[in-house]
Amino acid sequence: MATATSTNTTDKAKDCSFAGFKASTLDMDAFWDSYKKNLEILGLINKMSMEVCTGIAKLQTTFFKQAMEDFGGIFSSKPSETASKFSEVTQNTLNRAIGNGKQISEIVTAANKDISTVASGRLKDSFEEAKKFMGKK
Repeated sequence: MATATSTNTTDKAKDCSFAGFKASTLDMDAFWDSYKKNLEILGLINKMSMEVCTGIAKLQTTFFKQAMEDFGGIFSSKPSETASKFSEVTQNTLNRAIGNGKQISEIVTAANKDISTVASGRLKDSFEEAKKFMGKK
């Protein structure tokens, strides 16, 4: 009886075919070429990001040094002038800090735009390449 069931199952398996199923072949050279391009773009995006971070760090360092010099100069004046100098330096430093913040914001916004353009361009190309290496036209 076990034999009849096995034979019956085997017959059903023979009748069940994958008519119309077409397995596409994968062009591995094109796949690896696309993958390499993706890694190159990631490297470029990383480099762009690091350049922006370095530039911002330099700006902030310059700003901080200037603020320290300005505040240090307060104490070289006469004691009677210290309070008024402190107020003046504080106001000037605050105004520069606001300007510095705006400058950094503009740098970050421009960098985000550039990086997004590079990434979206590569993404579009990557989809087109995927169609090709998957055998789809």
